[in-house]
Amino acid sequence: MFSNRNAVTLMIDSGVGGLSVLSLAHQRLPEEDFIFYADAANAPYGDKTPGEIRELLHNILHEHEDRQVKAILLACNTATSAAAKLLRAELDIPVIGMEPALKPAVLNSDGQIIVMATRLTIREEKFRDLLSRYGAGRDIVPLACPGLMQLVEEGPLSENTEKYIREMLEPYSGTMAAIVLGCTHYVFLRPLLEKNYPHVRLFDGNDGVVRHLKTVLDEKKITGGTGAVEIRCSLPREDERNAYLEKSREMLAFCSRFYTME
Repeated sequence: MFSNRNAVTLMIDSGVGGLSVLSLAHQRLPEEDFIFYADAANAPYGDKTPGEIRELLHNILHEHEDRQVKAILLACNTATSAAAKLLRAELDIPVIGMEPALKPAVLNSDGQIIVMATRLTIREEKFRDLLSRYGAGRDIVPLACPGLMQLVEEGPLSENTEKYIREMLEPYSGTMAAIVLGCTHYVFLRPLLEKNYPHVRLFDGNDGVVRHLKTVLDEKKITGGTGAVEIRCSLPREDERNAYLEKSREMLAFCSRFYTME
């Protein structure tokens, strides 16, 4: 992997969730080149151990050894929690990760804050550090959402997804002031959450991570490219892979319209 201005930024997620990051990154950094890799064959990451996730990420990086990569963006809170620190120690290019947007939620909302995330994200050290730094004196509820990532993959606006959200959030419907979307998949739930909880503020980490990526590329003087975007996935069968890539392009288009509307 070579750090130069003609190389690409490699984004990695376990599925389509990271497309919400790619959409915003491509909008904010239109001259940059991106490869987005969805490890759909091994999803979800949220139910795996940190060691398993690190092995999967190493396999993905090995698969891209013949590409010129100038930065890696882990477009997945779970992968960031499990592996970002280790990858930064191993690699000589920037490794940028996600984190739940707890700080902006604390600074910009009053009352109870619900942090929706995977089990692994909630129990890892990175999230505990966030709580200790920004959660003092605040009513913060870490809410593990097993199975929600798969529902988003199947259809973020489906009746099943909406039913799941209502069941998870009903105990807090009268008290919550803000929701932190602590998984990039959950960003696709914004329309449902805004419909069902119009007075609750929503926060996600996409804006912060894209700003950070721009800062890193600028500081290292490795900005620029052709604006190319390539989407790849790990499904082994060609028919399944093609179907998944088509769905990914549809999800990316949906998210592009969503961000344009903001």
